[in-house]
Amino acid sequence: MNPAAAADPSALAQLARASRYLPGGVCASARRNDAIGHPFFVSRGDGPWLYDLQGRAFVDMSTSHGASLLGHNHPRIKAAVQQALDMGIVCSAETVHHARLAERVTELVPCADMVRFGGSGTETVMHGLRLARCATGREKLVKFEGHFHGYSDALNYSVMPPLAQAGPAHTPTPYAESSGVPANTRDHVIVLPFNDPHALEAAFAAHGGEIAALLLEPINYDQGCVMPQPGFLELCRQLCDRHGSVLFFDEVLTAFRVGPGSAQQALGVTPDLCVLGKAFGAGMPISALAGRRALMEHLQPLGSCQMSGTFLAHPTAVLAALAALEEYSSPGFYERLDAACADFYAGFASLIERSGVTLRLQHAGPRFGLYFGVAGPIQEYRKAASKNHDAERCFVRGCYERGVYFQPAAHHGFSAVHGKRELDQALDAIAGALADVQAAGLAS
Repeated sequence: MNPAAAADPSALAQLARASRYLPGGVCASARRNDAIGHPFFVSRGDGPWLYDLQGRAFVDMSTSHGASLLGHNHPRIKAAVQQALDMGIVCSAETVHHARLAERVTELVPCADMVRFGGSGTETVMHGLRLARCATGREKLVKFEGHFHGYSDALNYSVMPPLAQAGPAHTPTPYAESSGVPANTRDHVIVLPFNDPHALEAAFAAHGGEIAALLLEPINYDQGCVMPQPGFLELCRQLCDRHGSVLFFDEVLTAFRVGPGSAQQALGVTPDLCVLGKAFGAGMPISALAGRRALMEHLQPLGSCQMSGTFLAHPTAVLAALAALEEYSSPGFYERLDAACADFYAGFASLIERSGVTLRLQHAGPRFGLYFGVAGPIQEYRKAASKNHDAERCFVRGCYERGVYFQPAAHHGFSAVHGKRELDQALDAIAGALADVQAAGLAS
């Protein structure tokens, strides 16, 4: 496969210019798209559409890595941001809107007695771990292989470890996802396979009195879409209760995607602490640490745990989040979204069956994972990691050539404003791209 065949000359020229000033020509490493030979340089977005530097329209099947659940240029979000701009772009000060947003979060999210707003998911999950350590007086963290919790040194372990360096399946070796991570941070991390109750029970039996928090994605979107098996989240809750550890849900990706109370409400297990992100701000940079009052009162100025910053809860993002929550709470919002999901996934599954390509599709709400070369349900990282990346790149390029944009990432998805026209166009492109995979000899 030759990505240059799909490459956009204007994008290649922009990449060359950007590369003189930006490492790799991008502001975030995940923005490279090797399948098409360059980053997708956007001139604008509108609803379910992205426009490249030549003005060509693409159906967006990335949706800002899940942040744009309301699509791009949503009138309600634009009006909210304009309201904030009219206030004078004031930051690092409290407004009446901050408490309004916090109150709305507590009304919607089961674990939320109190809220502290943050910026990126990375920093807010980092602060949440600090809070759990402060509240328990312990240091160890339990996380699951394949779950992503941001880029801080304490948390960026065993997200996509090479299988040769991942250690035994039931007792994985913590693998630092970046160079420059101090080796001693590994001493505080216990990595376990997801959906393995025996490994989880054994870890708590051995270290229960040392574990500050059990941190997980309640739906593991960062490996595509790996659902918790029946009873597994309940076991997480029971073990944390028994050993005095904090059950901490990373809902950066799941927030408001599968229902107004996020994954914890949809799955029926309430954590002690959670982080909300991405769709929370509908494309604006905001996250929230939400949890039980007894935990949250450890934060300064009430307690001794610090969480502060000049740009935390910037009014532009706060007002956008308020508008987003009102949209998510509007009558019929999730019913319409669920209906679109059902039609799209039924069509996608039919195309896979007819194509002869070995491809596992797993989904929850409008976000899904594609596992080329993998048959049968995927319940943990190591099976997900066995997918055929060459087939995936061929598929992404084929869709791009047909006017549908996928990022070659673990998870993909659409927004609430993708209508039948756009999703049908996506399915047409998917049919052609699957034929490309078959023609390239990558079907199995």
